[in-house]
Amino acid sequence: MRTTDFSTVLFEGLQYAGQDRHNIRSETFSQFRDFCSARMRSVWELQNWPEVVRLVAFTSTTDPVTSVPYFTPVSSEGIGEILGVFNLNPQQTTKAMSVGFELSDDGINAPRVVIGQKLLESGWYRFRIQFTPLFGDLYLSTIPYYVGAQAYFDTGSNTGAYMPIAGRPHSGNFYTCLVNANAGESPATAPSKWKKVSIPYIFGPYMSWGSAADWMVSEGNVEGAAVLEQKSNIVLDLELDKLLRQQGQFDKINMTNTY
Repeated sequence: MRTTDFSTVLFEGLQYAGQDRHNIRSETFSQFRDFCSARMRSVWELQNWPEVVRLVAFTSTTDPVTSVPYFTPVSSEGIGEILGVFNLNPQQTTKAMSVGFELSDDGINAPRVVIGQKLLESGWYRFRIQFTPLFGDLYLSTIPYYVGAQAYFDTGSNTGAYMPIAGRPHSGNFYTCLVNANAGESPATAPSKWKKVSIPYIFGPYMSWGSAADWMVSEGNVEGAAVLEQKSNIVLDLELDKLLRQQGQFDKINMTNTY
């Protein structure tokens, strides 16, 4: 997946909002981080973007009590929404049929996908990977981090810094702690303990313009916000145009029964 750095999204958003990208305070950073996170979630769940949609095979299991066939979706990237279940791989054949399914969650066991066809022992399911919100603050080398914590870190300078350091590239992103990390064990010095929160490249412009519009709203500048909101919608429409018209990313027509 082609990605963009959060620092790029942040700098552009600050510029669009008329802010000084060379003087970023922690309060301003937190505001734009939260605005960007909300914008990314809204666009993440808007469309079946290839960047965040996966197709995986499954083998069904029959519940011994209800005799209902089901499978438990699993992914290292996390399961967001199930978007379709098929008897065959829809990427391989137009004879793949969409299968009715029901999401089942008893609050105790892992969520299940109950299949509407009892004879379907295996098949494929399409899902949207789980969205990861942005909530971390600037990385501090003086404190330990625990599993689930998130920090903003610049791998270009190998420091926690909002601003680029002269002579070094700047690549600021959020990282989630996977294994308890001691003080100084950063995403650069202990990469196995951290996982970067990837931002799809196609979402970047929308997040920048949208966060600028949200900042304008927070400042009471409704007219300025409307202009920026319109721009965010324009860049989003451009991405939709590339997906649907230019690349022609539509589901294949089922050819099992064409009459």
